[in-house]
Amino acid sequence: MKRLRRALMLAGLASSLACGVHAAETDQAYGAYQAGHYRRAQEEALKRVEANSNDAAAMTLLGEIYRQGLGVAPDQKAATEWYERAAERGDINAVYALAIALLDDGNPKHDATRAGVLLERAAAAGHPAANYNLAITLLATGRSTDAQRAVACIELAAKAGLGDAQYALGSLYKQGRGVDQDNAKAAEWMAKAVESGTIAAEIEYAIMLFNGDGVTKDEVAAARLFLRAANKGNAIAQNRLARLYQAGRGIAPDKAEAAAWHLAARAQGLDDPVLDRLVDGLTPEQLNRAARLAAQRIEGTALTTPSQPSK
Repeated sequence: MKRLRRALMLAGLASSLACGVHAAETDQAYGAYQAGHYRRAQEEALKRVEANSNDAAAMTLLGEIYRQGLGVAPDQKAATEWYERAAERGDINAVYALAIALLDDGNPKHDATRAGVLLERAAAAGHPAANYNLAITLLATGRSTDAQRAVACIELAAKAGLGDAQYALGSLYKQGRGVDQDNAKAAEWMAKAVESGTIAAEIEYAIMLFNGDGVTKDEVAAARLFLRAANKGNAIAQNRLARLYQAGRGIAPDKAEAAAWHLAARAQGLDDPVLDRLVDGLTPEQLNRAARLAAQRIEGTALTTPSQPSK
């Protein structure tokens, strides 16, 4: 849950910090933030606050810089105080950010009750990530009435283009939770989430394509999606792709490729006894090729793992 909140905050906040900011100001403060020049972004935001004590967008940006420790030491107290100031001036991004900050157990100002009130406020104002987080909270209660309200919140976030919400809405339609079960609508939202770059959706939609659930069966398209997610280092996709290479479904059969993807997935802790037996039956040439490919993919996964910038 904490990981979801953190990821959604980055997506929801970073995509909308520029709203309501003049172009020149965006170039100097938010523009620097987008470019990764965090110290400059901090300096420009502080200049804006000094020039205008009601510049809520600049305050929200400062809160984000301190929360993540971008160019400065992470400081949850300072971040919360900047969010407070911006929220008092009506910045809805700050209201949402403040709610997330107050939910953090490590925050000296931790206040789950107040966070809930702020989250409701941001959601009511139409903030996509706030609606998604509120929906997750509602779904956790297990009550049918809350599930129906959660669907409305998730739908708002999904229509705003939030990939995680699109994936969640597709999952709810597939499960028939809070809505009538509908594989076609599930596939439709999964496809949108794929376009948004959501890896979990790539895997789920690939499975739906492979089985023809709610969408025309297309094993070739499914294999392409599994390959896409596998190349991003997703162990489940790597395992599914290995199975496809083994069976020659949607992709030309290739035992060495199957073994290589299996070894890459296994390096991340995903075991598969069936594919273990495949590896044991390879010729020395196939095994050498598989080992070489697996090493490249394992290294590639390590190199592409996102790291926290420190500019």
